[in-house]
Amino acid sequence: MDNHDSPILNTVNTSFYNEFYKFYKEVFLDIFIQDKCNHYLFKTFITGNLKVNEDSFKEINLTNYSITSSKYNEYFSITDSEMKKLISIFKLNNKIFDKYCYNDINEISSTHSTNVNNTNEINIIFSTYLTHFIDNNTNNNNDNNDNNDNNDNNDNNGNNNNNDKSNNRNNIKADNMNDNDKVDKYIDNNNKNCKVKYYDLRSVLNYIKGRIEKTEIVNDFSSEFNTFFNEIFINFDYIMIKDIIFLLKNGYIVKKIPILMNYEMLKKDYIEKHREIIWTLLVEYCYLIYDYRTVTAKFDFKVVKLEIRTNDVSEFIKNKLSSWKQNLCKDEKIKNTIDSLTRNYDEERIIEFIKDKIKSNLGYSTGYDYYKNEFLDKYYSIIYSLLSLSDECEVVTKKIFSENNNIRELLIIPKDNLETNTLNNNKTDIVYIIINYSNIVEKGCIEALDYNENLVFDNIKLKEKYDKIIKFGIAFYEEICDVIYEINYGNCFKKKEMQKEIYTGEEFQYASNKNCYLIDKTKMISKLINRKGIIAYLITRPRRFGKSLNLSMIKEFFEKPINEKENEDKKFVFDGLEVSKDRKNMRHFHKYPVIYLNFKSNNSKEDDNSSIINFLKKEISSVFNYYKKRIDFNKLSRDQQEEWNKIEQKSDGVILQSTIKYLCTCLKEFYKRNCIILIDEYDKIFSEKLKSEKSTFGTIKTFFSDTFKGNDYLHFGIVTGCLDIGLNELNSGANNFTKCSLLKDNYFSDCYGFTEDELKNVLSNFNISDSKEKSDDIEDGIKERLKKKYGGYSCVSNIGIIKNIYNPYSIMKFVQKNKNKRDNFELSNYWIYSEKNEKLKNLLKNSNYNFNVKFLNLLCGKIVDLSFDKYSPIEYNYLKKDNTYKDIWKVLFFSGYLTEADEEEYKENIKNMNDKMIKITSNKSKLMEIDSNEIQSYKNNLLEKKESNDIIYFKIPNQEFTSFRHVPISNKRKSKKSKKTTESTESTENLASEQENGHGIIDIGFPNEKEKNDDKNSLSEACKIAINQIEKKKYDEKFKFNDFKSIIKYGMAFFRKKCLIEMKENDGNIKEYEDNEDDNKT
Repeated sequence: MDNHDSPILNTVNTSFYNEFYKFYKEVFLDIFIQDKCNHYLFKTFITGNLKVNEDSFKEINLTNYSITSSKYNEYFSITDSEMKKLISIFKLNNKIFDKYCYNDINEISSTHSTNVNNTNEINIIFSTYLTHFIDNNTNNNNDNNDNNDNNDNNDNNGNNNNNDKSNNRNNIKADNMNDNDKVDKYIDNNNKNCKVKYYDLRSVLNYIKGRIEKTEIVNDFSSEFNTFFNEIFINFDYIMIKDIIFLLKNGYIVKKIPILMNYEMLKKDYIEKHREIIWTLLVEYCYLIYDYRTVTAKFDFKVVKLEIRTNDVSEFIKNKLSSWKQNLCKDEKIKNTIDSLTRNYDEERIIEFIKDKIKSNLGYSTGYDYYKNEFLDKYYSIIYSLLSLSDECEVVTKKIFSENNNIRELLIIPKDNLETNTLNNNKTDIVYIIINYSNIVEKGCIEALDYNENLVFDNIKLKEKYDKIIKFGIAFYEEICDVIYEINYGNCFKKKEMQKEIYTGEEFQYASNKNCYLIDKTKMISKLINRKGIIAYLITRPRRFGKSLNLSMIKEFFEKPINEKENEDKKFVFDGLEVSKDRKNMRHFHKYPVIYLNFKSNNSKEDDNSSIINFLKKEISSVFNYYKKRIDFNKLSRDQQEEWNKIEQKSDGVILQSTIKYLCTCLKEFYKRNCIILIDEYDKIFSEKLKSEKSTFGTIKTFFSDTFKGNDYLHFGIVTGCLDIGLNELNSGANNFTKCSLLKDNYFSDCYGFTEDELKNVLSNFNISDSKEKSDDIEDGIKERLKKKYGGYSCVSNIGIIKNIYNPYSIMKFVQKNKNKRDNFELSNYWIYSEKNEKLKNLLKNSNYNFNVKFLNLLCGKIVDLSFDKYSPIEYNYLKKDNTYKDIWKVLFFSGYLTEADEEEYKENIKNMNDKMIKITSNKSKLMEIDSNEIQSYKNNLLEKKESNDIIYFKIPNQEFTSFRHVPISNKRKSKKSKKTTESTESTENLASEQENGHGIIDIGFPNEKEKNDDKNSLSEACKIAINQIEKKKYDEKFKFNDFKSIIKYGMAFFRKKCLIEMKENDGNIKEYEDNEDDNKT
């Protein structure tokens, strides 16, 4: 009876299987039942595909000839001697048939000793498991030996004995077998060169047939099992993938496989729920074999060491696995998760995938009760198998480790890196995964990341071999899982060299992608990561001091990319920068939703309060639109979507104040993290458009309060601007801001402006010499000149006043125009003319001028003492109200026109002050007539005066502010003519003072006191001397390159209340200044 089980196998997954099986079994058994009475059977031979230990069939005495038993190989195979005859007859190359040869003991032994590093973990587990069952069954094995011998003897007499007692035979250990049970294949175990080879009968004949008929030679494997592969190997079976990979690499695997007890075990549903049966079927369909002498069995399963039957079978399985992997990689979830582990580093996506797979359990019964970390190895198998699907990387496991350890490790190496044995700097990453068991998963992730801090993997020092190591810490407790990654840099990692291009803009990523030169201020990110209990910062600095650039930098570091392209554009931006030097910082890289608002573009021409509210709605609408494209919007509830759309569409009835807080709530559902909120140029909305109505200011204040105070979904927030506007009151409003300004900044004092060391690096990078100028009239070197011109700022920190902070914009503009120069430097007033500060001009014009004397002192280089409440903010309507001098001082300071000095500087400044300057700026008229002794006494009084606690010393930072002279400081009673002259001066663009006079103030000429002459000729002569000085010192030379058509030089001479002005245009004659409204020229 050939293929007796085919009818059953063909119907096993049909609806009528049960009915058919009952019928078929009755017919089949009836043959042998009748024989008991009639004795008409002489010999019965039955063939089939599978050996099923069906209870009802055990009533029949059958002798089993199974391919799993090496004893009967000669009946199913071509022997070595037969193969030699075939080769001789058909004149074939004997090496062609090696792939059809069964693996012999030598091959197995050599396989055991090589290339097991990637799966040694499995070997340890199952070798322990095998020993466990062998020890438990030793007595049973000994007891069964005699029975087996007797059965074999009965077989030789030709009787129909039932030898399907597989449990007895499978319990026999090789050491306990007698001589009759020795397999012919192993003629002499001590002489490994003596062996008998067997060749797969079907494959060899199929090959010879193809050669004779000159047709394509195709391996004709079991069609049933082909179908089986296609139907069963569809979903992601992480254990099967891992085990088949192990089998293909090593040629063997030790597995616990079930014994086929009935045909029900072949149903698809059963196989899906009991995946171990697949290994049994691989054996039954003759793809795998095992040495029956080394089997241990217990109840309904046995532990066997499986080997691939032949090399062509190995190729078949390899191809099927490849096809399976390719189909799996078409699954979007699988593909995205692989990318998340190897490219994008998306923690949430990895967590979602692992949780989904671990819950399915894939129908594997445990069977490893003795094994402590079975659950750990399921997580390990998921990640190992998932990454094994990728054709772009190689998965490597540790060679030696303890199976009871709570740690599992994997190394993921890009295949192109393996081929070249080098890393393409900043382009290819190596991924190191550590899996940890911990009942507190977040803590377990950190423990995993801190494990093996030196990054040594199987005695390989990863930091010495690779430039960049992405380290994942994956922790779980039962079905709870968490993932955190960090970035480590190798010892030889080199930061990408920056180009010699200067960038003065505000987009950090743009500057990085264009490889522009930037001063590394990423230490600010480290400080934000390590902050203690601070939720919101208000950072104020003068314009163009790096506020927007730093905020853009923070956004680029923390914001989670939306897709692969965005990630590729951003993933290398921070490589080698200060923040990346601490691997723990990189645990926060690209992890958070970042809400970014910029109020700089508030350029509405409407002059009412509603324009400000409309502007805010527009900016908030934009950020909602931005995030709608970055999330799966349809996953929000219907109510959430409706509210979102109302805000995005700027609908009436939307409560503006709570919009950003609502956005944080929605984003938490997708990112599983709290939001970072960044608002730039917040004080721009407090412009002349904001009138005195408190309702609008109240709306704005509540907006900031709801956004930054009591927001449970806020990770941290930063608000930047020039001025400290009062957003809060003592017990209400946004009163949780930690304020950071040049007056007091305990956190970011070195993150804005350039330090001395940073300046030195910039000059060195652009080959700007620090040597002395060659001109006779300039003695200072370039560094000293830059300090006087663009330095001088200070910031009060928790360690005292930090001095000599440089204006970053002016320095970068200077470098841009002076690359590779060693002399003839161009030091222009870059910052002062980078923006028209109309607000400040209007403020000064409309204010009370009782501070004129102090202001004049500042212009003349003095340090002044002022009563100044550094903690009180500027009123929101400071542009509208009649300001006192205190309000104006604050505006001047926060705008960057003043900086703080200490008492030592103040006293040194008094000591060095010119006597005549004291007379002019003291506001004490009697000093004009007194002698030098009394002036010295006046100085001493200033030095000895005790200042109150609210006194702060201020000065003009540097020489760039000499153009401060254009600010109208005369009082409101000025004449019509003087007003006209002042306004015409203010309207002139690019106005510059005398450059580099060494004192930081304009030239002031005093008439010779001996020549007290007010006639016009004397004044005219003085005017000509002044104009000649301009030409002699070539003050006008540096402006000629700007293509001005005309340069006019003025000489101004005065004596008491009389004044004469003369002018010279280009190279023309000197003439009096013409004023058509007044004939009086003096």
